[in-house]
Amino acid sequence: MQAELPAGYAGKILRVDLSQNRTWTEPWTAEMSRTCIGGVGLGIKILWDEVPAEVGWDHEDNRLVLATGPLAGLPAWGTGGLTVVTRGAMTNGATNTQANGFFGANLKYSGYDAIVLQGRAPEWVYLYIRDDTVELRDASTLLGKDTWETQEALEQMLDLTGHQLSVYTSGVAGENQVRFAAVHGDYGHVASKNGCGAVMGNKRVKAVAIVRGSKALRAADPRGLWMAAQEIAEDLQHDPSTRSLYEYGTLPGVSGLSRLGALPIKNYTTNVVPEGVDMTQWTAQGLREGFDHRGHQCNSCGMHHCHAQVLPSGPHQGAIVDEPEYEGWSGAGWAFGCTDPVATSWLNTQVDRACVDVNEFGWLVGWVIECQEKGYITREQLGGLTITWGDAEAANALLQMTIRREGFGNVLAEGVKRASETVGGPAAECAIYALTGNTPRGHDHRARWEEMLDTCTGSGGTLDSGPPVLPTEMGQPARINPFDPDAVARMVGGTRGRRQFEDSLGTCIFTTRALLSTLCRTLSAATGWDFTKDEALLFGRRTAALMRAFNIRCGITPDLERPSKRYGSVPVDGPAQGQDIGVHWEHLLDVWYDTVGYDRQTGKPLPATLEDLGLSHIVADLWDAQEATHAGT
Repeated sequence: MQAELPAGYAGKILRVDLSQNRTWTEPWTAEMSRTCIGGVGLGIKILWDEVPAEVGWDHEDNRLVLATGPLAGLPAWGTGGLTVVTRGAMTNGATNTQANGFFGANLKYSGYDAIVLQGRAPEWVYLYIRDDTVELRDASTLLGKDTWETQEALEQMLDLTGHQLSVYTSGVAGENQVRFAAVHGDYGHVASKNGCGAVMGNKRVKAVAIVRGSKALRAADPRGLWMAAQEIAEDLQHDPSTRSLYEYGTLPGVSGLSRLGALPIKNYTTNVVPEGVDMTQWTAQGLREGFDHRGHQCNSCGMHHCHAQVLPSGPHQGAIVDEPEYEGWSGAGWAFGCTDPVATSWLNTQVDRACVDVNEFGWLVGWVIECQEKGYITREQLGGLTITWGDAEAANALLQMTIRREGFGNVLAEGVKRASETVGGPAAECAIYALTGNTPRGHDHRARWEEMLDTCTGSGGTLDSGPPVLPTEMGQPARINPFDPDAVARMVGGTRGRRQFEDSLGTCIFTTRALLSTLCRTLSAATGWDFTKDEALLFGRRTAALMRAFNIRCGITPDLERPSKRYGSVPVDGPAQGQDIGVHWEHLLDVWYDTVGYDRQTGKPLPATLEDLGLSHIVADLWDAQEATHAGT
């Protein structure tokens, strides 16, 4: 007799064949829910099973998985999470990227835990979901509209307002298959990594529109769930280590990272704040109080985060924009020398409306400015545009040229790695990227070695590990010397797995800043499982290993696990001046590979590692018998 599906799940996976205009559902099984959980755990299983090596990111047989998890839609903070998993356009390998808002809750209330898009529509469509009504509808009138305009148009067409309707779209960038196109929804929430929006555009899907459904969800232990969720919320509000996150979101990052030399300034050419810049306006309090604002929270969330704000001055005075996250202040500002918060806030929303990854945009604009300044790219190449450090208006002109692939924008639309390779010569040495194609997050990683190593070895198009809430609960020291290669590599390898677990729950990582044991208790109350910390780490490391195996199958090999010349350069000034990660790089990789149990030469998870993680069934796919016998010896 088949075991009953645990509580916390809607119970169905929605399949959409775009080529055949056909939809159907598949049931979760109890065993599958426990081994995959949801989110990236489910998504990478689908990629491994259904996307072979010959199916590249732009092949119609690629899968685009929009998944939630068992906590989505339940009464805990930030439970509207969406995880996008696909074979992405930047690396041509696995993608794991998250957005919040209301999509995850709306999908669960409609009776589905995930959507799997396959095939390619013959004409542009949008997917409409309202409980049991699932339809592919004509999207021709939506073409050319940006992300906000698309949501507004669908709200008018469907006569729905506010949070009754969640719309996620790939915008104009996705229509034109810009390599770093994102998937954006709910006015400011972005799944941004590895060109997932380019995949959506390649499938000719303009948007997914989900009406807030009417189906009920249940928790196995409602009282236990409430108590665990309340404990997490109380800690966020009162624990000194998370209080600023509760009050300001990621806004403290600008001033905090500038003091560490980790704020990227002018395309990594300096780590010193320009003379005359008033850094008091860049503190969390200064950024928040510098604008009229109101809350714009996600589903079931009490964080003082994700605000809308009004521009108080400048050429766009009075415009309503989305308050940038730290990476918006970085990518739409500091990375190319813009130190005006008002201009940066405006440009960040233009980036969101265009629907591209703001990190990649920052590296791209900084590269173009430096190259034009040095004569590597001419004004004529840019269609008469002159762009200088800090010019947000010119950066927006470059953005619009890029998302429409107009003129030199067709080169820029490939992302900074490919654009710099196309221009070549000394221009190629100015670009910031990982050779795998992963886009670095909006920090200067020359002062954060753990993030550079994580980015270059990551399998999801971004960071794979990230700093855990409490390293000691994963057997790591509370603090390390950030420039000690052994400590850095052991920390990055030793914390592998937590992020993959969090990214499978259907929650926001900013609202799961709790002990891993507390998250497990929350999950257990929702599902009825007795889910332990050890099981969570096993699950996370298994998911990470399967993503790595998928990427190996896609041809992403260890020789690509390096920073570009500028990305891995030595800071010439600031707090990290003279710190040279390059001389330690091979040793960092040696220690990291040993820590995670992967083969240093081939990049493959060792057969013994796969066995320990419960992935013995893929050993034969990765290793032939002779290799497996000698691997790791």
